[in-house]
Amino acid sequence: MKNFLLKPLLKGSLVVFPILITAWVVWSLVRWIDELGQKTLEPFFLDHLIFPGSGLIIVVLILISVGLLFQFNYINWVFTKIEKYLMKFPLIKTVYSAMKDLAGMFDNNQNNDQQVVLVDMQSSGLGYLVGMITNQSLPASINNSLSQANEASTANNSEAPQLVAVYLPMSYMVGGYTILIERNKVQTIDWSFEEAMRFALTAGVSQKPETFAEKITQK
Repeated sequence: MKNFLLKPLLKGSLVVFPILITAWVVWSLVRWIDELGQKTLEPFFLDHLIFPGSGLIIVVLILISVGLLFQFNYINWVFTKIEKYLMKFPLIKTVYSAMKDLAGMFDNNQNNDQQVVLVDMQSSGLGYLVGMITNQSLPASINNSLSQANEASTANNSEAPQLVAVYLPMSYMVGGYTILIERNKVQTIDWSFEEAMRFALTAGVSQKPETFAEKITQK
C-alpha cells in the first residue's frame, strides 16, 4: 500500500514542481517588469492610464523603440561616444562591462561562436570539465608576456603554445572560472551553449525536456 501511494506521489512531484517553480519565476519577473513600466508614468501624472499589464506594454514599446533607433548609424555613433566617456570611471566601467558581457551571453549570434568543449584535466586528477571557449584571440599583452616567458625558459626559439580562454561554469552557482589553456588540450563536442550550461549548472543531472518527459512516462 505504501509503495502504491508513494510511487505516484513522487512521479506527480517530478512533473508538477518544475512547472510550479517555472510559473512562479516567470510570474514574478513579469510583475516586476510591469511595476517598473508603471513607474515611468508617475512623473507625467498619467495615473489614469495605469491598468494591469500597462507597465509591461510600456517596457516592450520602449525596448522596440530603442532597437529601432539603434538601426541608425548616427545613434550608434553617439552611443559609442557616450559609452567611451563612461568607461573612464572605474566603478561604472566595472559594473557596466560585467552587465554588458552577461547580456551578451543571451545573444544567439554570439553563442553560435562559442564552442562547447571538454577540458582535459586528467593530469590534475579532475578528469574532464565542461566549458565554453569564450575567446580564441587573446589580448596582445597576454600573448607578449607568454612569448617572453617561453623565450626565457627554453633555449630554442620554439613558438609559444596557442592558448584559448575557456569559461568553466560552477554547478548550482552563478559563477565560474575563466582559464587560459592550450588549444590542443580541449576537445570540441556537439553541444549547444544552452545544453552545456544546463548540464554544468545542474551537475549533470539536467535532461532535455523531451527526454525527461519520456523518462517519467517509462517509470
